[in-house]
Amino acid sequence: MPDDASLSADGRSLLSWAIVALFLLNCLNYIDRLLFSVAQEMIKVDLHLSDFQLGLIGGPAFAILYTVFSFPIARAADRGRRVGIIAISLTLWSAMTAFCGIAANFVQMLVGRAAVSIGEAGCTPASHSLISDAFPAQRRTTAIAIFAVAGPFGAIVAAVGGGALIAAYGWRTAFLICGMAGIVMALLFRATVTEPPRSQPRSHHAASFIDTVRQLLARRSFALVAVAGGVAGIGSYANQQYMVSFLMRGHGLSLANASALMGLVIGGVGIVFTLLGGPMMDLGARRYPRIKAWLPSFGLLWCGALYAAAFQIPTVGLAVALMVLGSMGQHFYMPAMYAHGQDVAPPHMRAMASAVIIATSSILGYGLGPPLIGLASDILGESARVSAGLSLAECAKQAVAACEAASAQGLRLSLSLGSCFFILAAGLFALASRWVVADVHDHDRH
Repeated sequence: MPDDASLSADGRSLLSWAIVALFLLNCLNYIDRLLFSVAQEMIKVDLHLSDFQLGLIGGPAFAILYTVFSFPIARAADRGRRVGIIAISLTLWSAMTAFCGIAANFVQMLVGRAAVSIGEAGCTPASHSLISDAFPAQRRTTAIAIFAVAGPFGAIVAAVGGGALIAAYGWRTAFLICGMAGIVMALLFRATVTEPPRSQPRSHHAASFIDTVRQLLARRSFALVAVAGGVAGIGSYANQQYMVSFLMRGHGLSLANASALMGLVIGGVGIVFTLLGGPMMDLGARRYPRIKAWLPSFGLLWCGALYAAAFQIPTVGLAVALMVLGSMGQHFYMPAMYAHGQDVAPPHMRAMASAVIIATSSILGYGLGPPLIGLASDILGESARVSAGLSLAECAKQAVAACEAASAQGLRLSLSLGSCFFILAAGLFALASRWVVADVHDHDRH
């Protein structure tokens, strides 16, 4: 791992391009991931889906294979050439994004999104491992924050650009265009990014998969932070999946306007506060090492309370304002979570550390968040419909305003309930702060 003083001008230039390239491919990662959320109201109508089916496509269909494949790909990244692994992963998920553009039914879309997840499983672990070997420890959280801020930046592109593209040309064209753009980026990345040397030689007697995971989870702060990230993900990924639908159903906005506001809440705020969070924690940790747990804890407590209120506000302006304020607190936890994994993991386990965090985030966040909130929305919406004295036949035959109001009410209540998971995650981050310093020092001794 280089230090700042040892880098030549050419070395700094190569590092700069590497982080830019990783930023761009992570943008595509989130664009392809969020495009479904932006388009889902149109997809729901075209493919005749329920909120629960939308949740299955956006949740378990993505989470299960994403988790399963993240471990062997991370294992390969800890031993092989990460640049090639990342390029192959990007090619696969981009091709499958294009396939989603021709899906004709629920099963085909489910299979397409599951295949996207296999490709995306290779992005983050290999990228974190590459960043950790390319940047010195005192700049690592900032570098990971730059990589992570591609998420909210990609959310803006998916929401604003994707929303406009879908409104103008339809959701199928949008999926095809995004898929082709990713294939071009994969070729560029493979041709221009250089594999950095590893921090230490690869061992010929590498620990087994189970032993590696056991060693990582033995660090209590790592285990708690990983679970906290997953619990926060339940609320985060549910909001990501249903925010456009909420604004369209609950406040009567058009797709273009709803997706633009989603871009502001998730993307615009996320860029600023993810970028602020990394340097703040790097600087603060020099005097207060526990800040990497306390700042995410405070932020999640803040966002949980504000999101819960936002989904119940009847006026769109105030609701969006509260979501923006809530989003400010939400974006501290992700760079802190991944950076802590890199801080406590030995160099030959860094990709696996990211994979463990991804697994908990995927299984808990993606796996439970969208389908749980979608199912709650269907149940609560059905309850509101029955209370209004409306039959399914009446709702099916014509767009009855009361039926739409019942559906909107179900989604409002389910999203407010989902905000409680942010508060639970805040408690887990606070608990993890007890062992943050000891676990980092234990890693440094070894």
